[in-house]
Amino acid sequence: MSASEVMQQNHISMNKLWQHYFRLVEDSMPRAFIVENVPQLLTSKEYPLIVKKAEELGYNVVSGVLKAEMYGVPQKRTRGFIIGALDFYPALPGPTKERKTVRDAIGDLPPKPTGENLHIGRNPTPKSLERYRCIPPGGNRFDLVRKRPDICPECWLKKKTGSTDVFGRMEWDKPSLTIRTEFYKPEKGCYLHPSEDCPITYREAARLQTFPDDFVFEGSKIEIARMIGNSVPPKLAYHVAKAVLKGLRRD
Repeated sequence: MSASEVMQQNHISMNKLWQHYFRLVEDSMPRAFIVENVPQLLTSKEYPLIVKKAEELGYNVVSGVLKAEMYGVPQKRTRGFIIGALDFYPALPGPTKERKTVRDAIGDLPPKPTGENLHIGRNPTPKSLERYRCIPPGGNRFDLVRKRPDICPECWLKKKTGSTDVFGRMEWDKPSLTIRTEFYKPEKGCYLHPSEDCPITYREAARLQTFPDDFVFEGSKIEIARMIGNSVPPKLAYHVAKAVLKGLRRD
């Protein structure tokens, strides 16, 4: 499947998804609703259609992009939100003073995976370990290209530009970059542990998303990784919900 076909398929999926969502909104007419997606939703062709549909149902609508690191999440992650309310004017939450780092989130965990409570990771090959050792905190695939071209994938040698988070290593005293669904694969993003030569574990990814350690994930490892990577960070969700609740309690 080509890139254009994938984009077209995603567009069709998004178009159907919001229509199904608003069918449920129309059937139940809650006092408030929240839509969350990638920031590009707010500049998409679907956005004015979503707002029009909500307003036709009698909702007051507010929307905007929120940065997770501004709400106590130790991760740089931006998400688009649309909030609708029937009998009050909704507002997005203002940024908090709480700022968290990778160290705050995972610094107390054993540096090596223990196999307990999702503190599990990959078993890297000797070549992978060599590659990991080339990446300093805050570094990425370009460090590998510069230091060890002999063990660098050929595609990276040819590609002189592009994403700077691929094969990246986190820094202890900064937020991580976005945790996506394949965080266990360093070649997919900035997923190397700040000081250990290994990708972050499932538990570390969950913590960077602000899931508590007693939250129970069900499913296979791949399914759990998708749940973690696709989730709205609970701390961000909390502040959005708190802003909506404030409006709901004004009666």
